[in-house]
Amino acid sequence: MTEGRGLISPGFVAINLQFALVTAIAALFFAFSGYLQLLGLSPASAGFILSADALAALVIQPLIAPVVHSANARRWLVVGSLLLSMALALLSQVTSVPLLVVARLFQGGGFICMLSALMALLVGCIPPAMSGRAFGWVSLVRLLPYALIPFLFDLRAIQAASFPAVLHAAAVVALLPPLLLLLPAARHAERGEKPSPPGLAGMAASLRSPAVVTLLLSTLLFFSGYATLFFYFKQFGLSRGIVNTSLFFSTATVVMIAVRLLGSWLFDRCHKVQLCAAGLVLASVCYALLPLCASSPGLALLAGFSGLGWGIAMPLQAAAMFDLSPPAHRAMNQNLLVVMMQGGFFLGPCIGGLLLDRFGYTVLFLTLAAATLVAGLLLLGIRWLPPNQGDATSGSAMSISHE
Repeated sequence: MTEGRGLISPGFVAINLQFALVTAIAALFFAFSGYLQLLGLSPASAGFILSADALAALVIQPLIAPVVHSANARRWLVVGSLLLSMALALLSQVTSVPLLVVARLFQGGGFICMLSALMALLVGCIPPAMSGRAFGWVSLVRLLPYALIPFLFDLRAIQAASFPAVLHAAAVVALLPPLLLLLPAARHAERGEKPSPPGLAGMAASLRSPAVVTLLLSTLLFFSGYATLFFYFKQFGLSRGIVNTSLFFSTATVVMIAVRLLGSWLFDRCHKVQLCAAGLVLASVCYALLPLCASSPGLALLAGFSGLGWGIAMPLQAAAMFDLSPPAHRAMNQNLLVVMMQGGFFLGPCIGGLLLDRFGYTVLFLTLAAATLVAGLLLLGIRWLPPNQGDATSGSAMSISHE
């Protein structure tokens, strides 16, 4: 059990190492579009291949979320690892659109099985009063590969033609997270009570909770906006004559890392829902101001404030879900939160592309701002517990209700 001990336990460290490995593989695919272009695929085909793994995750994760828990998480991690490794090896060999789609679907399935298993192991390592700090660290660990991998690609001058060799190496790395389960630290994380899976009845109970549904909807809106900005920002910058558009996400990432390194101790000392809502509102304001920005210094300023908003909101969404969930439902509800994130990455760019094609960037960014503002305002409809009072053992976390 987690009661009465600190956050940085051997099990918590081991699970974060596993998260780092899995996320590093996902971060490699920032260069995947260049490889698909090298293969001579049409933009439409490449776009579908790029989104196929998220589509697989959207289908699979709601199905497995009710049945993955700490007692069977090891098996799910092994299955996901083997599936992901196989998919990466296949991707390195095939060049036709149908086979690339199949490989990406397997990749998405393997990734989401591993992520669901790690979430189930993680929630058992978090002391109830430290959920903010815990998810601050986890989100930092999952963010660092996205900051480091592109830099390493540039440092090593890795070209699109070398991507199959990168995939070969990634296929080997995909087999490492289950091996970490053999460490004493990882076994320590699995000691204690082995709960039964919540099942469909548990999922139905969670989805009947107004607070859970509100947080899920808020997360879907936020990530729809974030993903749309991520995919279309470079085109926006070029349309305004701003060449170094990468400065925006580089600056935002540095700020996000700083927030999680220096500010995560505040996450458990403040009202999580109010602080999360503030982060979302700040991001919303930045989106609304983007159409007015016409210079690199202006972009850097907005990037810094966007990173501040994202750095606050992202870990607190997960911490909030942890606090409002009963212990038996925590892993499942965290995985439902990931479903909303995947849904945002699927829906946001699709709807954003339609808006961009018809109305242009100003309407697109104002729509993102409105969606993110609604995401923040929704959270204020949840009656929240005071800091450090989400007692996992007494059931007080279930005292949260909708206004």
